[in-house]
Amino acid sequence: MPIISTIAGDLTAICCLCIAAIFQSCILCGLIPTNSRYFELFQSNGSLDAEITDNTFHRYYYSGNFPKLTEELRECVIANSLIQENGVLIKHIPVKGGHLFWTEDISVLLDQYQDIEEQQEELTERNQILQMTYQKEAARKKLEEQNRLLNMIQDQTYKQYELLSSYMKKLEQTESREEYDMLLSKIVVVGTYLKRRKNLVLTRYSSQGDSLTMADLKQSLAESCENLKLCRIRAAYYVQDKEKQLQADDILNCYDFFEWLIEQLFDVINSVFFRVTQIDEKLQISVHVMSSTDIHNFLKERPELLIQQEEEQEWFIRCPLS
Repeated sequence: MPIISTIAGDLTAICCLCIAAIFQSCILCGLIPTNSRYFELFQSNGSLDAEITDNTFHRYYYSGNFPKLTEELRECVIANSLIQENGVLIKHIPVKGGHLFWTEDISVLLDQYQDIEEQQEELTERNQILQMTYQKEAARKKLEEQNRLLNMIQDQTYKQYELLSSYMKKLEQTESREEYDMLLSKIVVVGTYLKRRKNLVLTRYSSQGDSLTMADLKQSLAESCENLKLCRIRAAYYVQDKEKQLQADDILNCYDFFEWLIEQLFDVINSVFFRVTQIDEKLQISVHVMSSTDIHNFLKERPELLIQQEEEQEWFIRCPLS
């Protein structure tokens, strides 16, 4: 009707205002309660263990089975979250006019963490056992390798050990001071060869490849030649291209030949010049010795040697190795 439309205006808005006025009237007269029964409302949430206190920690509301805490314990909780022995984590946030405390059950997480720690300890112990087993196995293999190398060295140098044994027996039997000194000198020379050859073998197997350098041979020859002075033998050597790497067997054969030659000619030579060269990829040994004795009979074990007498007391020996 026009008159109603003029007075009331929009009926939809009037109806909404009337409904809101009715509810507000009910609230004001107490038919609809508000701001009451907060305790029952807080208690109805059974899944949360919490409490609300004022600034003096006086409890106003709580729900569930929230534990009773002392004032000192509450201060600790405010400073930092606290874990109790039964696996309950107590947390805190400040609210207007007080504090809110609540608990979280982390016992399952603690049990899982304990299981992880036990597994970690078990893995650590297992790792230590495996490491000890590996170390023992490595030590065993190292010992086996050392024994293998020592046995191999002993097999390759058994003639020198027999020679040393014969020199020792002669030492016990001789009464001549001059012969005694000469035997000692020979023992030093043979012992030097054993030491240097062992070093060459160990260097060979400790390197990445099966090779040795001419410098390794040079060091061995230098020590042997130095000790030959004790036997009144002047010794010198020449090694071509000291930095060149060769097969380890070739280097060992050169040094073995040098020692064999010295042992055969101990008593008949005055000087020796040992020369190692490589011609057309072939390793060759040439030796000049000074001796007043025919050396053919002393070297007949090696028929491949080329032996020539250049002058009255000078002999030339050539030995192709490869």
